[in-house]
Amino acid sequence: MNTYSKLNDIENLLIQQSTVEEPMHVYQVDSPVEEQVLRMRCEEVLPTDENLKYLIARMYKTVRNEEKPGVGIAAPQVGINRRVFLVQRMDKKGEPFEFFINPEIVWYSKILRRGEEGCLSIANEYGEVYRSLAIQITYYDLSGEHFQEVIEGFTAVIIQHEFDHLNGVLFTDRIKEQENNEYYNASPTSEIVYQR
Repeated sequence: MNTYSKLNDIENLLIQQSTVEEPMHVYQVDSPVEEQVLRMRCEEVLPTDENLKYLIARMYKTVRNEEKPGVGIAAPQVGINRRVFLVQRMDKKGEPFEFFINPEIVWYSKILRRGEEGCLSIANEYGEVYRSLAIQITYYDLSGEHFQEVIEGFTAVIIQHEFDHLNGVLFTDRIKEQENNEYYNASPTSEIVYQR
């Protein structure tokens, strides 16, 4: 039995403070109050909630903000602790942004990719993170239709980064977590590895 619920009055007030053309404030870890929001596990949302369209539109404007553009953004980064994120699909023609409602990663490949990551919520900090090269994800669209998809490469990396946000995990946590892990080359380049 799912636990989906509509966006509440406080969430709707935050989303509708400005027009859909205005980017939202991106929460930062250097603010204790905002970090507390970023560290929370997000709740599932009713996919057919009409107000989700407004949230997604505003999140898109935020991630495409010319002052600080990104390749993905999760709802907690704009102060909404719901399981929604937007990701730039580098694996599709035109590299469109797509949204994922109540996503779950149900499979991670054992083959990993090492790459540099940053975050809109952590100013001027970057680091090398190991992520699965391929994942299988399930999610909903705004009509409540359920999808399942296998995604590879850099898009899979972005999705894992945004999915972590929904669970209160930041890329800097992953770096600390991986410090003592041992990895083995899986290709002539050292960017593709696996963990025993």
